[in-house]
Amino acid sequence: MAELKDSELYEFSAAAIALTLITGRKLIRNFRYYRSSEPDRIYREELIALCIAIRKDAFSLHNLMCRTEEHPAYFVALAGRISDRFEELHRKLLFFDPDDIEDAVKLIDSQRAFWKKSENPEFYDGHLLSTLENRVPDLMLKTEKYLKQL
Repeated sequence: MAELKDSELYEFSAAAIALTLITGRKLIRNFRYYRSSEPDRIYREELIALCIAIRKDAFSLHNLMCRTEEHPAYFVALAGRISDRFEELHRKLLFFDPDDIEDAVKLIDSQRAFWKKSENPEFYDGHLLSTLENRVPDLMLKTEKYLKQL
């Protein structure tokens, strides 16, 4: 049986807790969505608030990754939350007229595909930092622009 150093043990525990929280949030979201007896009413402001929350989480992840000491478990937790929020944004956007949301859905789907990879360790290489700094803010602002037109 392999032995873990204290620092590795803490990191492993933090990663396990982060993945448990991500999975728990997804289960809660799905339970609420599928057990709801009354239809949801989705408003444009709610979608814009989700975009802002995603931008804040991406900014937080960028700041964490720029720090000298690394805590990959926190990276996974934040990236998982971003992925989950994109799923929620996509689901809620589908309540609007299809002709009005076509461009926004394409943009959100590309981001959903990107953030779904967040459970792989290779996702957190140097390219992610560059993407968080350059591409994600621009895409989120473009998404917000589409949502404000609804």
